[in-house]
Amino acid sequence: MTEHLTQHLTLRTVVEEWVARRLLPPEASAQIAETLTHPSEDSPTPWFVSALIGVGAWLSVIPFIAFLVVIKLIDSPAAAIVAGLILIIGTVFWHRFKRNGLFLNQLALALNFTGQILFIVGIAFEKNEATTVALATWFLEIVLISVYRDNILRFIAVLIAMVATLVLLNEFEIPQGVHILIVLLAVGAAWYWIAEARHLTDNMMKTLYQPLGYGFVVALQTVLLLSILPDMKEIPPVTWWYSTLGLTVLLLALEYYIMHTNNVIVLSPRNYAIFGGTLLIALLLYQSPGIMAAVIVLLLGFQRGNRVLMGLALVFLTVFLIAFYYHLNITLLMKSIALMGAGLALLILRFMLKYVFPQHEGGA
Repeated sequence: MTEHLTQHLTLRTVVEEWVARRLLPPEASAQIAETLTHPSEDSPTPWFVSALIGVGAWLSVIPFIAFLVVIKLIDSPAAAIVAGLILIIGTVFWHRFKRNGLFLNQLALALNFTGQILFIVGIAFEKNEATTVALATWFLEIVLISVYRDNILRFIAVLIAMVATLVLLNEFEIPQGVHILIVLLAVGAAWYWIAEARHLTDNMMKTLYQPLGYGFVVALQTVLLLSILPDMKEIPPVTWWYSTLGLTVLLLALEYYIMHTNNVIVLSPRNYAIFGGTLLIALLLYQSPGIMAAVIVLLLGFQRGNRVLMGLALVFLTVFLIAFYYHLNITLLMKSIALMGAGLALLILRFMLKYVFPQHEGGA
């Protein structure tokens, strides 16, 4: 009993400190205290049991799809659209009002995706217009994100909506609009993860922020993969430094915010070096916005202590750095010199931050 009380007081002290540092909203303190006082007695299902149940639910949909093929329902676009809508609406109501276990929830999710495929394919064959299909898909995913409270569906819906948006930009012949999409995804990801503590105490956002937060991050990096495929004829010419400019402004704002919230003296020589280094990197990598986006995600991961975000950032950062090195229009000797120069510059920056500006400023 004494040990539990000691742990409770220690956690309460941590929560009060987070509230004082504005990392948690004041109203969250009471909710966390209630959770600590009355912990949940529910024991979670082992992950391997959940995985087997999920696999079984998805495999059980295969006979249903085979039945649709046998009766040739999907040969008729109108019938496919109707069947898709019935499955989508039915699974939404089932998931919303009849949550009776993991198997049924996974079965409903698999049937929902089947309905989406039938609906989208039916419209594609019925209208035979990419614009109509993309608009219908985009609106469908937005509606499902709002009404279907499942993390997997919401995450995938963000990616599907992103693809539909790219199709619309291509059909309307405004390829430069991809920069607006990239900046919006980056701003959305930053806002979702910076305000994570507030989302946890908000009735609506606590079920949205994780799938949408990860969805925005993966969608952002996926869109930027187009920047390292410049030789593909299917990709229209895009001026990628526009995206670099927008992402650089966001990165500078994120750096300023993190310093400010941690009571760091922003106007100091050490922080000037950080801002100057960010601008220098952006100038050198003006045609590689993917690297800037990966740095933003990496910074968000460190700020939130989220290893998944950091892992995603490192994977995409590696991909974009390899692509940047590969597409350099210089000789191998110059590429080697560039790599050595970059390493030397990082060592000099490390030396300056450690020995020239070693002071511990504010809460840094």
